[in-house]
Amino acid sequence: MRIDEETKRVYVRQSWLGDSMLCQERGRRMIVSPEFRTTNDSAAMGTAVHAGIEAVMRGVIDPRDAHHVSVKKLDQLRDEGIKVTNTDPSTWEDLVRSMTNAWVSGIYPEVPLGGVSEKKFEYNSGAVVGDYELWFEGTMDYSHESGLWDWKTAARKYSLLEKQTQSIQASVYAGHALSEGMVDEDGTVSFTFGVMIRTMKGDSQLVRIKRSSAHVMWVTEQAKTLVGSALALRSQDGSWNRSWLKNDQHFLCSDRWCPWWSVCKGVFIQDTDNQLGEQ
Repeated sequence: MRIDEETKRVYVRQSWLGDSMLCQERGRRMIVSPEFRTTNDSAAMGTAVHAGIEAVMRGVIDPRDAHHVSVKKLDQLRDEGIKVTNTDPSTWEDLVRSMTNAWVSGIYPEVPLGGVSEKKFEYNSGAVVGDYELWFEGTMDYSHESGLWDWKTAARKYSLLEKQTQSIQASVYAGHALSEGMVDEDGTVSFTFGVMIRTMKGDSQLVRIKRSSAHVMWVTEQAKTLVGSALALRSQDGSWNRSWLKNDQHFLCSDRWCPWWSVCKGVFIQDTDNQLGEQ
């Protein structure tokens, strides 16, 4: 989330909204101390695979060479530093190569050509929170007049029902598509997740969901409540020094997954405090 005082706008990205819905304090710290953010192994592999895909979609390379670009990007990220979570570093290169090739063989043939890769967008949600207009912004992996696409790397296959009912990302992106008139005959926006499974087998998955104006109105309502709470807690000088709601009831709340854990829950709870005795 960022505030433009000159235009009186609050800009929200889907990634910030999603993380903040899980833990508001995580959202606050993304604003006040972004320097704590680190790249973990899952994110690094995803970024590397994205690099190869983007090169193909921009017409820079032949699809058969995409894995070379991905591996090169992984090497660059290694040099910058990658935090190990639950993967073996010796497998990273093979996994990146496998996932990139899975996209080339299983997903790319289904992608309609002639769209825009890495499309930046922003739009007015139509909502007002306090003295500010609520805007959404972001970057789409791929936008085509027939629908929106997003490339994902994942440890396991996605649940179609979960994505249809809960995807914040698809709803935010659909708001832009609706504002641009990019709708199907039934008035909805098609959104496809192209998923590469993090295995050596080279598995992939296409998860196709729909988004309507109702989904956009709901995600706008979610953003309104979160931004409203944040603004209410902002100090008079405009700083974000006051803590927000701290929620540890999910997997992200751990030293392994949250860059701010050591200055949040980690101040109070250590691994030894959660060790179970003999059962």
